[in-house]
Parts: sequence; structure tokens; C-alpha cells
Amino acid sequence: MQFHRLAFPEDLRRHSKLPEAYRPETYADGFDADTFWYDAIWRKGVVHLVCPPLNNLRALVLGGEFRLDGEPAQIARERRYKRHTVLELAAPRAPDRIDVTLAGWTGETLVHEAGLPGLDGKRVHFCINKDNDLEWIAEHARLTKAGHGLDAVALIDNGSARYGIGEIAETLRAAGVEPYVFDAPYRYGPVGLKPYRRTEKYLQTALFNALRLRGLDRAGGILNLDIDEIAIGQGSLFDAARASKLGFVQIAGEWMSPPPGADPPFTHEDHIHRFDPPRPSPPKWCLDPSGPLGGFSWDIHGLERLPFLHRFAAKGFRFLHCRGVNTNWKNKGRLKTPENTAPDREAEAAFTRLTAKT
Repeated sequence: MQFHRLAFPEDLRRHSKLPEAYRPETYADGFDADTFWYDAIWRKGVVHLVCPPLNNLRALVLGGEFRLDGEPAQIARERRYKRHTVLELAAPRAPDRIDVTLAGWTGETLVHEAGLPGLDGKRVHFCINKDNDLEWIAEHARLTKAGHGLDAVALIDNGSARYGIGEIAETLRAAGVEPYVFDAPYRYGPVGLKPYRRTEKYLQTALFNALRLRGLDRAGGILNLDIDEIAIGQGSLFDAARASKLGFVQIAGEWMSPPPGADPPFTHEDHIHRFDPPRPSPPKWCLDPSGPLGGFSWDIHGLERLPFLHRFAAKGFRFLHCRGVNTNWKNKGRLKTPENTAPDREAEAAFTRLTAKT
């Protein structure tokens, strides 16, 4: 599956808003200076253009000439979020194409009509991926299906070099879930210096919301976890979210390790030791999109503009952030097993139980 991305021409570039003192030497290499929009989606009488923040190009874009199937169209609303922007254009009928003219340049893309075939009502795990072992992807799907009743996986592939999106889809199908695999070989975003490490990492949040607008919000439940994060507990997180007052639960996370002395390669099930003292990981979440929060923008660790959601913790659940389920791309020695850990009997019992059900 594809996104309908449009890039600016070479003479139009987005500028970073981060002060230079917080931009490392390689910052510009990862910065997305040329994406105009990541996707164009029609739903409920509106074309949504999911963009990175417009920054210095905002006035030019808002004054641009837009056309839907050749007919003039106007930006009716601009929704600005922390790491993405959504432009909305009224469109009573679903158009095939959108084009825009700014500063003498014209660009165009196709427009998706919202709806992901067969996904409505399913329990879906969604994530972004790059070069994770296919076996890790399969194991995550099998364990989550066994533990939480997973039906499908919506996976955004950020330019993996080890395999194609067809191989990912085959892997997920063999693991017993329906695959929805999206090809996104775009810049992930640079890492700034503290406290601006994530400020201009546009891709993940923007594409999460492109999928939401494409129809992922029609799922029966949405579980947000990375491939190296596996949720354990009694019962299903999807059921817990649906039973919650707001149709939402936040999931506490904890870093886990294989036992000291173990050798890679590792699987999720090797991660049965917790750190001493424990090392928490930023929370993730599970949502019933038909509930009161179904229309809010999705972010990595919660929903945007709703800081109170930490009060809606998923009691009896946590996710294990598996240190060794990693390609070592950050070069931080995550494939070495530390000594300051202790056995986690709950995690060990959970993996035994889940493995027996796969």
C-alpha cells in the first residue's frame, strides 16, 4: 500500500525552526525539507492533506491555488499539531486528483478515498518499522494475537533494505493476522540536542494520522506498540480499552533484558529479566476509536492535547521493552546483556502462557 506524497521543487525548502545550537552536525541530513504532504485523503466531504509543519513556507502554501480534478478549491481549515499539520479542503464528491500551484510551480498527486478493505471492526496493532527481523515481526503478531485477540497489523515500513513490503505482508499472514503494510521510504527525522530531541521528527506522528484518516479509526480497537515492545497481562487490552470510561487506556512500560551471559540473536521470549532498580519506558496506549476520544490526533505516547490521559492506566497490564530485539542501529550496546538484572517471574509465566496458545 502506498501514500500519495508530494515534494516541493528544489527552490522551495522547509527550514528548521530549531536554533542552530541544538542541531548536531548531521542534523540537516535527517531533516525533511522537501515533503509538502505525505498523503491526500478524501473522507466525509473533505480532502485532508497530511503535511509536516509548514514553517517558513506557511504563508506561501496558504496562499496557493488548489484544484480538485481541475476545479478550484480552497483551504477551509488548517489544523496545526506538534509535529504535523493537516490542511482541509471542502469536496462534496471524492476527487481522483489534487494539484496546487505556488510561486510558478505546479505539483499534483492522486487522492485516496478513506477506507481500508476488510479492516472495519478489527483489533489492530499499528507501528512503524525499519529492518527489524521478520521473525520478530511474526513473533510480535503471534504473541499479541494469543494474548489480546489481535486480528490485523497496520505496519508502516520506513525504507527497509533487508526485505520488501510484500515479504512483510507474507510474514504477518503466516503469523495468523491480516496485514496492512504501507511503504514509506521517507526521512524519519533528525535528533536534536536536549530538550529538542524529537521536535522535528515529523514522519511517525504524521503517518500515524494519515492512517487514522485513511480508515484505521474504523477499527474495533487500536494498539500502539513498537516491534520491540510486547504487552502482557490478564485478559485483552482491547477489552480493557473498550470497558474504560473514555475508551482509552495507557500502558506502562519497563525495559527488560535476556539473562546475563546470554548470546544474541534474541527473541521477545528471551526477555525475562528486569533491571534492578527497574527502568521504566515511556507509555504506549490502546484505543477504542468508537469511544469519546475517537476523533483526537494520535501521538506516539498518547493522544495530542490530552495530557490528563495518564490517569487512565491499564490496570493489570504492562509492556516489556525488549532490549535485545534490536538491530543495534543506535550503537548503544543493546545486544549486550547487563548484570544489574533479576528474574521477572511474571514475564516468564506470561511468555510460557502465550507460547502455549500460539
